[in-house]
Amino acid sequence: MSEVSTKKSASQQVLAFLLRMRQANMALILLLSLFVALVFAGFLIILTTPELLTSWESFFSHMGATIALTWNTITYAYVQLFEGAVVNFHDLRVLIDNPSMANLATVLNPLFGPSGTVTYATPLIVAGLGLAIGFQSGLFDIGGQGQVIGGGALCLIVAISVHLPAILLVPLEIIAAMAGGALLAAFAGVLKAYTGAHEVITTMMTSRIIGFLLPWFLTLTFIARPGFADGASKAIPPAGQLPFLLSGIGSNLQLSLGFVFAVASVFAVQWFFNRSKLGFQLKMVGQSPEAARTAGINSKRAIVVSLSLAGAMLGFAGMIELTGIDHFMSPNFGGSYGIDAIAVALIGRNKPWGVFAAALFFGAMQSGGLAMQSATQLQPSLALVIQAVVAFCVATPFLVVDIFKLKNGERYATSTAAGGWA
Repeated sequence: MSEVSTKKSASQQVLAFLLRMRQANMALILLLSLFVALVFAGFLIILTTPELLTSWESFFSHMGATIALTWNTITYAYVQLFEGAVVNFHDLRVLIDNPSMANLATVLNPLFGPSGTVTYATPLIVAGLGLAIGFQSGLFDIGGQGQVIGGGALCLIVAISVHLPAILLVPLEIIAAMAGGALLAAFAGVLKAYTGAHEVITTMMTSRIIGFLLPWFLTLTFIARPGFADGASKAIPPAGQLPFLLSGIGSNLQLSLGFVFAVASVFAVQWFFNRSKLGFQLKMVGQSPEAARTAGINSKRAIVVSLSLAGAMLGFAGMIELTGIDHFMSPNFGGSYGIDAIAVALIGRNKPWGVFAAALFFGAMQSGGLAMQSATQLQPSLALVIQAVVAFCVATPFLVVDIFKLKNGERYATSTAAGGWA
């Protein structure tokens, strides 16, 4: 009798576990979004690989061989994506068999190398936090790219003009960069608060203007690199560069002090929204402007402050990119950080640690995509497709809930339809 009841108890526990697995939550939705993205990218691999297309044209004459070739091609591509972003298993085995600093540096290269996951993600974490501040306040700052450039430009001016030891120069660079990004965003905030101009338009146009001004800025005599006409600026002096934390292991590892700043920023934004009065007010304005006005919160002030803080964080991201990675400015400075940060904040649901994880995911796709291309001859844009599909699924979680028939997913359908970005 006890054995029967034990079996029933075990089966009930398994059933309860399976039911819990079907309960809609954001972690499950993110996991299923990644699964959908990988499946979608798998179809694209088939469509963009001539050998696979040829095999599928005569599928019925050798079904087993076609399925095996397709499976091997797709799984090999995804293994290369993982190894290029996280760890190469062959290099790890070499390290285990022959421990040395050189082999350890090789193993850490996918994470901390010049095009590594964490290297790319570090400025993106800070930029995503900036946009999350705006989103939490109900404001859509689409001009992050210009604010990254503006912050980097003021940081560069300070770095090459002020001759101080690193302990004084780096804080000055941070202040200058945050001021540059904040001023650009505050301009859009003032227009929004006092004229009703939509922040999407004003921030986008400001970003375009800054982007067009950057090549001219780099030709100024005190900015341009002497003796060169390639549009590059002078280099950041050593005192103004963020030190690499793993340089003792290998010179190729570029984990800079900027990553410490990024993690500290996550804690700071978390505290700001959960513990500070101003953070609570900004969240209230974003979630219910009418209730905020009833509570006596100055909505105009909140708009300007929120966009200023968002711009300051994006300017800070520009400083980390300039002093921790590039060490000089070029006409394409900042890459696509301002644009990618929108998707990062969205995937992270505007939560600080969610933004942190989403930025690492984007860094992994960037780093792994390059490795996948070099090993398989596939386009690195396939990694960007995975990013885009995941972002789409997270932006519309009710679709994931419906596709996989998750339980208690009503709040995702309701909140997404009515709640907007916040």
